[in-house]
Formats: sequence, structure tokens, C-alpha cells
Amino acid sequence: MTTRRGFLGLVGMSALALAGCATPSTRKPGSGGATAAAADKLKTLTPTYVPFAGVKPDLPGTVSTLPGVPDISGGFTRYPAGPAAALTQKAGKGGSYKAMTPLWGPPPPGLADNSYFQAVNADIGATVEFQISDGTTYADKAIARLAAGDVPELMVIPSWEIDKMADFNTAVDRAFEDLTPYLQGDKAKPYALLANLPTAAWQWSVWNGKLMGVPYPTEPFPYALLYRKDEFEKHGWNQNPKSAEELYQLGKEITDPKARRWAFGDIHEMAWPIFKVPQEWRLEGGKLVHKYETPEWQLMVEWMRKLFAEELIHPDVASSKGANEKELIGAGKIMVYRDGLGGWKELLQQHTPKNPSFALGALPVFAHDGGTPIMYHNNAAGIFTFIRKGLPKAQVEELLSILNWCAAPYGTKEYELSNFGVKGKHFELDAAGTPKLTDLGTKEVAYTYGFLGGRPLYVDWPFPEAVKANVEWQNATFPFIEKTPFDGIRVQRPSKYSGLQVPTEDKFTDIMRGRRPVGDVKQIVTEWKRDGGDEAREFYMKVLRDNGRA
Repeated sequence: MTTRRGFLGLVGMSALALAGCATPSTRKPGSGGATAAAADKLKTLTPTYVPFAGVKPDLPGTVSTLPGVPDISGGFTRYPAGPAAALTQKAGKGGSYKAMTPLWGPPPPGLADNSYFQAVNADIGATVEFQISDGTTYADKAIARLAAGDVPELMVIPSWEIDKMADFNTAVDRAFEDLTPYLQGDKAKPYALLANLPTAAWQWSVWNGKLMGVPYPTEPFPYALLYRKDEFEKHGWNQNPKSAEELYQLGKEITDPKARRWAFGDIHEMAWPIFKVPQEWRLEGGKLVHKYETPEWQLMVEWMRKLFAEELIHPDVASSKGANEKELIGAGKIMVYRDGLGGWKELLQQHTPKNPSFALGALPVFAHDGGTPIMYHNNAAGIFTFIRKGLPKAQVEELLSILNWCAAPYGTKEYELSNFGVKGKHFELDAAGTPKLTDLGTKEVAYTYGFLGGRPLYVDWPFPEAVKANVEWQNATFPFIEKTPFDGIRVQRPSKYSGLQVPTEDKFTDIMRGRRPVGDVKQIVTEWKRDGGDEAREFYMKVLRDNGRA
């Protein structure tokens, strides 16, 4: 499921050539490497699941019965007293490693000037030095590192960027270590916290029949419309629009350029489910129809064009792909934007220390016509940590042990240190027993180690009211999840198809932003079909036939 913009093309891992950021200026991406396997066939490659007996959430979630769709794990409104250590010995053996991770927020000081990093590394027993890159341009940075052959020992790549990588199916084998010999079945026993990750997440970590990465499990939903709840309540704005027209009218009411306030960031990816655009493919009358080919897509493009034309979207967003919408909503310059639910926590952590009234919410899902809504779903893993290929066995084992430390779940000492730093230095407990970052913690603590190991995804934020609102939103939204023809099938996309996505959607963006006429939608779809869309349709139909679904 695509949830971040940016174009990443891998073409030929021998040289790791870099494709351009619009229509590729080099050769077209290849078509090899596309595969598909039902998730249940991948279980033989994954670690034997061993649950960790930790604390239990006080807000119930939803158990998923939809193939490939994660559970809602529930949430904690109270921080557990006296967290216990999950591990009894040091994870590391004194090694020193680099780790490239994204961050959607201000970067912290580096290792030499960051007592938080130093404290965590001391507990791990090894040195992890983070090479943090801006999440909004992360794909470009990652491909540049790969192109230069400058791959760190640990490299985090989100799935929404992998979906756009031409020939990643080849790249993953050439750049990263096969972890199957270390983690398959009972071989994962030395890494008990990694074995606690959901089996479904591990199934999505398989490429080319091998376990290639450590997964970060996801919540079911790729994104929501997050809004400034404090400002909505202050102004009396509608917190429950029930149609596209009501959202548009809300945008007109909010936008006031003289006050330096606009309603929206670029919300078009959330407009897709609002207009009931299929998540990717729709099976109709025995034929596959792609989202670009649907009348719902045309309606969505026309509606987004209206928002841009009437300047309801912040001008920095309208004029640039690189506008930081988190900064804009934090500063009150936009009131609604599209983000993953993790962005909710991130913004609260950044802004409540200096603005205690700062609050966010998620707009309830709705359909453009006021009817029954749909919502997209994630795959079971959204981010992967890869280990550089060719390291000695002892270093691979040490790195896996470090990732195991990073996978310590909520309610453990390791989790506390990873997320909040040192008690009395980087955080204090408030009257309710909830960790609150100090000024030093706000400066130094950033979500970094958490990316490396993944962990069972409870809503475990230090903001009880937001936790309750988040879990309620997730549980209320779950019944509207759209079933897709490929649920539960692990598909490695055809390279040509992946390479088409961003160049094609850039063309649609030009229409939305008024740089091309609306009438060009059909032409763009024709070009997409010609350049690989129809070929991909044949591949996906074969996947359905091979799995008895067509």
C-alpha cells in the first residue's frame, strides 16, 4: 500500500543506476522478478512464533479475520509501573555499526553530542550510529546510497518506497543478506523478541523465496485524515463531515490566507477511498480493472483539482513536492492533512511540551456521496530493516541480536529506554505515571531504534486521550475495510509496473494542480496501459487463476 510520495528506481544492481524523478531518463525498468505466493505457503520460511508474556492492553482492539490484514492490537492508557527487563544479557558484543533510518521531524544531535544515543548503545553493548534522513525525501537518499555502493550495515526501507522501486526484486538479493539461515523456524530461538513479531509480518519479509528483512508490523490502516482538534474546537468547525461536499465546504470555512491559514495539505491519497477508488485492482465480471481506469478515479481527480484551484491547499504544498506538512500542521498553517496514524503520536511529542493545548484527531471515514464508506488496508508489514550482504557470520548474528533488543515490546525496560531515554534525565513520570520528555529529551530523543526491530503494534503513546481516540477510530473503521482480489497473497510487483507508478501519478498531479486539462485523464490511462499496465494486468490475472480466485 503506497503511503508516501517520492520516486525510487533501481535498474541494474551491478551499477545500481539511478532512474529520474519523473519519466525515467535512462532505460525503462525491466520486467523480471515478479512473483506471487499465498501467505500460508511462506510459513516454512518464517521464525517459529513464540509470544512474549508481557503486559496486556487495557483498551481492546479487533481480531482480524481478513487474509493478510493485521489485527488492531489495542491500546494502553496507563504506563505500566515497574517495567521489567526483557533480556538477561547484553545484546551486543562491542561491535560498531551504521544504520540508515527515516525521520519525519527535526533531526536530533548526532551520536557524539547525544546522551540518549550513548545511553541506549551502552545498554545494548554495541555502537549503533544513525544516519538519519528526512522521511519526505528518503527514497532519493536511499537510492543515492545504493547507487554509490555506500550501503550501511543496517538499512531501513519502507514498503511504500519498495512498491515504487523498479527491479527491487533483483536489488534485494544483491545488496542485502539472506536471513533465512539465521531466523527460519526454530533457528530464531536466540532472538526471542523477534520471534514475538506476528507471523504475517514475517511472511511479507520474503523476497525470491528467502527471508530478507526484519519487519516492522503495521496497524491495518495506511493513513487517515488527521486534523488540529484544538483549533477545530476553538472555531467550532465540523469534526464529522459526511461527504466530499461537506469536506469542501469545511475547507472554504477554514481557509483564511490573511491569517496564514489553509484547510488542507495534499490529501489526494485519502481522497481515493473517499471516492471509493479501489485500493489497486477491482475484479469485475471476471476482468481486472485498475484504479486509474475507474470512473471514481476521474471524479477524485476533478474534486482535487477544485481544491487546488480554489486555493484551499497550502501554497507551499501546491507549488512544491517537498513541503513538510507535519511542520505546517504543527504551526497551524494547515488544519487537515493525510498521514499514517503514527504521525499523530509524533506531532504530539513534538508540540505538547511547548503547547499543552495542542491536540489532534482523525476524521471519521466517509464516502464522497454520503453513502457507506470504504477504507484501504495495509499489508502486515510496512517497513523493513535489511542487513548489508557479505558481513561475517558473527557480525550478522550480532546485528540480529541488536535488532532483537530493539524489538522489546511495550512494558519492558528496553522499550522505555528506546522510546524515552534515561529516567530523570530524558524523561520524568508525571502525576499519572506517564513518561514525559524533559527539555533534553525533547532535543535528543528521536524515533530511531524502534524502526530497527519492529514490535507488536499496540497504541502505546504517553497521551491517554489520544490513545483512546486512536483505538476508537481504528475499531470503528475496521468494518469498512475494502476486501481486494489479492488479500493474503504476497505479490512481488512486476518491475515495469512499479516503475510506472510515480511517473503516471505525477501526470495526474499535474491535472489536479491545474497544469494539464482534465480531459487528459483518458490519455494518461492509455499511456499507462501501453507502457506496462496491460502487461501487469495479465500477470495479476495469472496470480488470481493460480490461486483459484479467477
